[in-house]
Amino acid sequence: MPLLSINLQSVQQFFSHYLPVKNPVLILALTLLIILSAPLILKRFRIPGIIGLIIAGVLIGPHTLHIIETSTSFDLFSKTGLLYIMFLAGLEIDMQEYRRNQSKSFVFGAFTFFIPITIGYFVCTYVFGFSLWPALLLASMFSTHTLLSYPIVSNMGIVKNRAVQISFGGTIITDSAVLILLGIITNVVDGQMSGEFWLRLILSLGLLCFAVLYLLPKVSRWFFRNIEGQGSSQYIYVLAVVFISGFFSELAGVEPIIGAFLAGIALNRVIPHNSILMNRIIFIGNTIFIPFFLISAGMLVDLSLFLKGTNALIFAGILSGVALITKWFAAQITGFIYKYTKYERRVMFGLSASHAAATLAVIKVGYDIGLFDQNVINGTIILILITCMVSSFVTERAARKIAVAEKETTKRVADKPERILVPFSNPENIQGLVDFALLIKDPGSQEPIYPLSIVEESADADEKMHVAKKVIESVAEQIASGGKKVEILKKVDLSIVDGIVRTAKAYGISDIIISWKAQQSTTGLFFGSIADNLQVKSRQALIISKLIQPLNSYKKVKVILTPNAELENGFQAIAKKINFMLKQVGNQKIIYGQKKTLESFMKIINDKKRDFYIYREVESFNDDDALSKVEGDDLYVFLSSRKQTVSYDFHVDDMPKSLNKTNEFTSFVVFYPESLKALNDAQMSEMTTPAIQENIEKVIQLKEKLTGIFKKES
Repeated sequence: MPLLSINLQSVQQFFSHYLPVKNPVLILALTLLIILSAPLILKRFRIPGIIGLIIAGVLIGPHTLHIIETSTSFDLFSKTGLLYIMFLAGLEIDMQEYRRNQSKSFVFGAFTFFIPITIGYFVCTYVFGFSLWPALLLASMFSTHTLLSYPIVSNMGIVKNRAVQISFGGTIITDSAVLILLGIITNVVDGQMSGEFWLRLILSLGLLCFAVLYLLPKVSRWFFRNIEGQGSSQYIYVLAVVFISGFFSELAGVEPIIGAFLAGIALNRVIPHNSILMNRIIFIGNTIFIPFFLISAGMLVDLSLFLKGTNALIFAGILSGVALITKWFAAQITGFIYKYTKYERRVMFGLSASHAAATLAVIKVGYDIGLFDQNVINGTIILILITCMVSSFVTERAARKIAVAEKETTKRVADKPERILVPFSNPENIQGLVDFALLIKDPGSQEPIYPLSIVEESADADEKMHVAKKVIESVAEQIASGGKKVEILKKVDLSIVDGIVRTAKAYGISDIIISWKAQQSTTGLFFGSIADNLQVKSRQALIISKLIQPLNSYKKVKVILTPNAELENGFQAIAKKINFMLKQVGNQKIIYGQKKTLESFMKIINDKKRDFYIYREVESFNDDDALSKVEGDDLYVFLSSRKQTVSYDFHVDDMPKSLNKTNEFTSFVVFYPESLKALNDAQMSEMTTPAIQENIEKVIQLKEKLTGIFKKES
């Protein structure tokens, strides 16, 4: 027994001497080990990784084992994680879906604000006996929520689901309303409420929105245009933008999470969702910053409160019950109105159930100005733990059901797998080509991208292949870090074109992307002999790109749809790819085409109400109205077709050539659908311009030009 007493005493002395850990290097090492091990251990018990990190924070926190001492550096990582969550929520919003569901977001935001604050006010007044302002401030806490379960829906791949989208929109509405209310109550208690306060609040919020939503995209496009190819600099710029926007938000009198969310919305149109930069942003956030925030949230929990009598437990239980029930009502009512599935309603509840950042801000301010005591702080911390656990469990189960249903639907709808081949012989072109391939790739496709390093048979073919291999492996590593699949192919052939065609057949390729710059030849042909021969020898969709500047620097995108494009066999697939691209690039999108072609395009992308883009109906493309007022930051997209096909149009086919001659530094992309389907008599009668008539028009145009020249000379 004395020996045991000595050993226990030694252990206590050891822990009291070395714990809590204060060395910043050791703190970082221990935290990274927790981030690595906690999700892996709790995964065996079917517990979400988020809960594992929160529980780990509870255990190592100052109120339990007190293994780690929170420091300035730890708080910085934690604050970064919180801002990162809100930034990613804004960055990954599908703006098409958000625009379509904008009114629904306001409805959900209104329900998730008014229902909790109303019920909470009556509970605080008649159950807890609070007076007006403490009751109103404590009730507003129930309306707040933090997107703590965001990593779950992101990992499940359902960020673009309609229920998730309106949850994002509802978050910014309810949190903004609560934080503005917080400022009002604070000024009332301090006796500073006046007309000057309201004027200052309105002006500061207006300036914040103007600076972040209007000026930031312009500055960002300029930056990305001038810092092309420097991935680390681009990421540091994005991270700086998040913090600067958060600081401006504080200056405006609201929490920095609002500024971070607005920054995400501002960069939503600037950073393509399927890009290496986006992969880097998501990877680093989910790996480092967000886990730090989750651990820090757990460190706030004091388990000893459960041992200090039943009053604290009852108070915390009522707070948690009101918080969960009111959020459940808001999600159920919204889902019932818009006829959402039960799993969509559950994921809305799961995303809005967790209370953390804004809740702490409300309670801390109330405590500082004397409206709340320590019991409210203790009950709120327990509420945070309970709601975060419920949020994670509900969100993960509902998100998994939605993800499985969406993937099954995708499999039924898809005709054949989407496999994009990116052949290149010049290593300088591969980065831009792969970036563009990611841009137009279906986000739901699990097929890899196939970069093909192909060189002609020669004495130095091995050396060229070795150089190309190093470059493509570096690019593939960046893509793979974001969870995308890449399968590198290599080929030496006597003919570049034949090598591409044979590879496409062998791997069941659906789309081939080549660079215009790399395909120029001394013959003066616009696309060069390689592209011309690929149009003849391949049946796959062919995409030829001339991108002068980074994809995230274009302001306006103009799309020209060739007449009768809807009759092509590959029109549906190409229309979807163009839509994927338009969703991620440019601020203004204008689509030109004949009435039937535009209607077919809108039907495929589900834009019958013309909510997404600006549509311009044209009778023909004789006068090239679409090419008027060409600006340097414009991107032109041509949906053309192979010669001797049903939708071949001389004027559209000639547009890229004219654009290249008159505006050398303007970017454009030309899409050629796969081979056409068989046409019946009715479809043949719908064709507006037979090929022979186009040749006649070409002669007439030449005659008119010559006549004009002769008149000037005379």
